[in-house]
Amino acid sequence: MKFFTSLILWLTLTSATTIYHEFYLSVTDITYIQKEKSLQVISRVFIDDFEEVLNKRYDKDFKLIPSLEVEEIDVYIEKYLRDKFSLETKTGALDFNYLGRKYEDDMIYLFLEVENLEFFEALRVENLILTDLFEEQKNMIHFKSDNFKKSFILEKDISKRTINYNTKL
Repeated sequence: MKFFTSLILWLTLTSATTIYHEFYLSVTDITYIQKEKSLQVISRVFIDDFEEVLNKRYDKDFKLIPSLEVEEIDVYIEKYLRDKFSLETKTGALDFNYLGRKYEDDMIYLFLEVENLEFFEALRVENLILTDLFEEQKNMIHFKSDNFKKSFILEKDISKRTINYNTKL
């Protein structure tokens, strides 16, 4: 009987801990293609976390499952991204285009682009995605342009960082 009770307790605790992941991380790749004057952004976020933040923030019941999505989901995704993610050069805030999303495994990929961007010496990145829901959220940023690479982590208390990019090609 003791073994049976222990087994039930272990199964209960094990299944409860697999429902929630223990870390909160998004990864955003920012690539500047100088020849095209284009800044391309791909952000990867856990689907369940992103779904939860959209539903709580906008008082909705969205499902980020292709067969269950509603048409207006992109409006709310774009609105959230504009509130929580920004890029800025010395000339001011950059206006990005939300290009869409795709799903892969347990991740949602969010695609953004800044067009007609002339060479810049510094880029300020702010990323507060999911920090309004998860205190321990970390947002990893990878910036790349030709041979120049820079990576760092942003979080709720340190949500902005400037990349000094002054190697003119």
